[in-house]
Amino acid sequence: MRRIRVTGPARRDITNILRRSGENFGNQARDRYRRLIDQAMQDLSDNTARVGVQSIDDIREGYFLYHLKWSRKASAGSPVRQPRHLIAFYLDDSDDIIVARMFHERQMLSRHLVEPDDH
Repeated sequence: MRRIRVTGPARRDITNILRRSGENFGNQARDRYRRLIDQAMQDLSDNTARVGVQSIDDIREGYFLYHLKWSRKASAGSPVRQPRHLIAFYLDDSDDIIVARMFHERQMLSRHLVEPDDH
């Protein structure tokens, strides 16, 4: 199992995603989404080569994407029906997972992954 570190921008992304989820769908939906995000991080920690992980070297070398939908069945409680967010991550020199950003599947990846991360 690898250690996961979440960058400042990714923390802000998660906070904003959960805030909007609560505003749009209610507190129970927000809590389900939080559990799904936690499960996705755990799943990545267990295996970064799992189904659903894809390299995005063409956008940012060494980076990978993982859509939350791949963790919905393993998430505790009632599942989120249609998760819409992706985790962008890379492995650092000590093989830790660095979560760089989290964003909606409709957003342009290149815009979110061009600048160096704010750890």
